[in-house]
Amino acid sequence: MKKIEIIIPDRALPELNRVFRDANIGGMSHYRVEGRGRGKAKPVSFGRGTSQYVPEFIPRTKVEAIVADSQLEDILAKILDKIGGPQYGGKIFVSDMSIAIDLITKERGEGAI
Repeated sequence: MKKIEIIIPDRALPELNRVFRDANIGGMSHYRVEGRGRGKAKPVSFGRGTSQYVPEFIPRTKVEAIVADSQLEDILAKILDKIGGPQYGGKIFVSDMSIAIDLITKERGEGAI
């Protein structure tokens, strides 16, 4: 099993969700994160628009999903096809997942995902 972590702009989440649904990935989690990298933050106005500052950290969405080893290359290709390129930007990280347990059925391994 592999854990896929994807950091994307908020506006790319619906498209990524469609990719996971079309690939029959059973579950995913997403949450809001902030960070800095190559992307440049846009100036933010405050004080009724009289002042501006450039935030150091840019808001993003982080998505996590666990997939079977056999699904990994296919799902990565679909993600890169749909949200890859300069339109959205972001990062994908893949790591090994040694154990998964379903708390209801107590099933272990790929059957738990």
